[in-house]
Amino acid sequence: MAHGEAIILNANESLPYWSKNLPFNGLGGEIIAAMSEAANLESRIEFMPLKRLIEDTTDNDLGNPVFYMENQDFAAVIPIAISQVALYYYDPAHQKKVSFKTLNDLRGYCIGALSGTIVNRAPFEQLGVHIETSYTQESLFKKLHYGRLDFVLEIDLVGQRMIAKLFPDEQNNFVAIPLPHSISAIAIMLDKNYPNADAIAQRYRQGLAEIIKNGRYAEIINRYYLQPPPASWFKELNRFTKLYQSPSP
Repeated sequence: MAHGEAIILNANESLPYWSKNLPFNGLGGEIIAAMSEAANLESRIEFMPLKRLIEDTTDNDLGNPVFYMENQDFAAVIPIAISQVALYYYDPAHQKKVSFKTLNDLRGYCIGALSGTIVNRAPFEQLGVHIETSYTQESLFKKLHYGRLDFVLEIDLVGQRMIAKLFPDEQNNFVAIPLPHSISAIAIMLDKNYPNADAIAQRYRQGLAEIIKNGRYAEIINRYYLQPPPASWFKELNRFTKLYQSPSP
């Protein structure tokens, strides 16, 4: 990489993880800024819709590797954070407390999801669970509030931030049900043909290790959580790091 040349990383607008309207482009962006500073790299985040990110098989991506690795080969996948998915519902629209153990319990409901996040709808439709997609989280949560959706499938902090933004006086009316086994990695993914990808990845990893060691990493994530981050955060981050050590060939 030439001196002073920025590494372009592409993200989907997903408050508070990635946003051009937040300092340092959100939680993920702030981690990358700190990593880059520690590694003496220049990184620049650009934003576009998730569907376009997935369809573009030549770029460097930011987000959940599961959405990208089926369509694109990467030289390196570097987990930098974790997230958990939840089903959100608007409590005043339900006469009794909502609970479920399997997808069968959601039969007859309509679930909203961001376009591109549910690749295969068939298992849901076969069980009588209707899926409706949208290009923005704002649209999904407005539909949830208006009763046009029964649930919204969304990442924990994304859902919390969107509800706080759209319905600040009604935050207690929205309920999140964390989905079991839904913790995912948030990662930097460097395209297999990106110049010097292996060397850049190594420097990113060194930068991440440095900010974890000196406490800057914990200081960043703690500012984005109203409550303490998940106790298993670093255990899960380490698990995903090992999982993606050997990216797709």
